[in-house]
Amino acid sequence: MAPGDPAEEAELYAAVRDLPIAGLEAPLLPEDHGLLSPAWRERNLDPAWDLLVTCIPTVMHRLGDGDRYGLASTDHAAREAALADVARARDLARTLAEEQGRPVVTGIQVHSAPGPGRGSLDSLRRSLTTLAGWDLAGARLLLEHCDARVEGQDAAKGFLTLDEEIATLEALGPDARIGLSINWGRSAIEGRSAQTPVDHARAARDARLLGALVLSGAADTETAWGPAWSDAHIPPRGPHPALARSSGSLLDVEQVRRTLVAAGPVPVAVKVAVRPSTATVDERVAVARASLALLEDARG
Repeated sequence: MAPGDPAEEAELYAAVRDLPIAGLEAPLLPEDHGLLSPAWRERNLDPAWDLLVTCIPTVMHRLGDGDRYGLASTDHAAREAALADVARARDLARTLAEEQGRPVVTGIQVHSAPGPGRGSLDSLRRSLTTLAGWDLAGARLLLEHCDARVEGQDAAKGFLTLDEEIATLEALGPDARIGLSINWGRSAIEGRSAQTPVDHARAARDARLLGALVLSGAADTETAWGPAWSDAHIPPRGPHPALARSSGSLLDVEQVRRTLVAAGPVPVAVKVAVRPSTATVDERVAVARASLALLEDARG
């Protein structure tokens, strides 16, 4: 959501403090800036916020440099590199807990990259076993399901299937305390359908593994967010004027309601990007506020 200009970025974070939220999903970047910078955190973050840290920006950046990177990689060096990146999130969780005297990072989302062919369930299991032994300062590890590779269609991420991820976590057992995170848009992209996120949320819940539901949209037509089935976090569609630009989104109040029912009681995040890139801070905050209001309508 944040604009690129540091002053506008700080203005946006200040405005977000007035939204009815408990915290933010925050990206772990490939280099030690942004969330990993003490000055950035002091400038932008409300000390009362909890953080759900996602490693996906780092994962996709590393895959751009070499397609064997990931926790599921069969290449030893590439797998170790992925573990080292998650260690950066671990160290952040410890630092923030020490600074604030409480668990601040409540979850760390990791991923089953690099997908079939270059990855394996055994490699993923070994990586998750290692991670389960780390002190995460109160954070829970969450394996975020991204779209799996499907024959005949282009993948946005192309990682392992949800069934494979569930089987891996079940093999580790409940003592590992690793859950699943379902991202609505990424599941819709995989299945080319608004039904797939509902099915994925229900499957994760039935396996007693669902730890978070992230409501991020997808579209089956070209929009300002990109081509059909882009993983670009298009906001939901709805009657609020701030959501007019995202009228092509498949995510609406009824789809949110259906997914919440399938998921059951679980922490929920709303993840949106704003277009155009020149949008003002007020316009960005209006999209966030309207998206949150739509969630409350669905809950009602």
